[in-house]
Amino acid sequence: MAQEAAPALARETFAWTEFVQLMADPVYYGAGVPRGDGRLVLVLPGLFGNDWYLQPLRSWLDRIGYRSAASALRVNAGCPERLTRAVEASLARRLRRKGGPVAIIGHSRGGILARTIAARLGEDASHLILLGSPVGAIERWSGGLQGLRSAGNPRVVDAGNRARRLLDPDCNAPFCGCPFQTDLQAPLSPVTQITSIFSRDDPIVPAWACEMPRGRNLEVSGTHIGLAFNGQVYRELAEALKGR
Repeated sequence: MAQEAAPALARETFAWTEFVQLMADPVYYGAGVPRGDGRLVLVLPGLFGNDWYLQPLRSWLDRIGYRSAASALRVNAGCPERLTRAVEASLARRLRRKGGPVAIIGHSRGGILARTIAARLGEDASHLILLGSPVGAIERWSGGLQGLRSAGNPRVVDAGNRARRLLDPDCNAPFCGCPFQTDLQAPLSPVTQITSIFSRDDPIVPAWACEMPRGRNLEVSGTHIGLAFNGQVYRELAEALKGR
């Protein structure tokens, strides 16, 4: 199994090809997509990622008429409750300046944080959009975070667990009893529009783990990392963010 996983993970290097293609795609410059309504859109990075690699996505959101907000995370690794509270504090400062409903986009592990934040925001979360995130598996399994090992590449899951023990040695998620586990599985507001976008070629999070019981499930082609740089994803995001 480990020998099979290595070549699959190596294909993720093609994400840079998707980035180059995006730079040449008219959609990146706002062509042919609906204009935004000025709402705040919070964008959360995946495991071991930070806001830097999501700058193209946030720039595009600003360009088509939204107000993008970075997560303010130095790195998405460690205790999920600590990370979620840090994102919420940064978001609260933005909302004090200008309120309104918030759309949340989460890539990979960022989608897990996004799901919890959306539950805590209630009807103030207008959209929850997941990019290659195993939230669908969590929604369908009562064990919540305990099911991630079967819903993701074992090497990546183990690396995340090692980072958590290093960065937050007192964190024993999902067995620690903190609010994150409960809020992750709390019902979302009926007004929150849910979209999950994923790739059948993804070697890190399988498509079945991304499929949400409620909302729209959209399949694209490409890599897991490249979901943040995928022109087809951007077109789907523009459509998903419409309304409310």
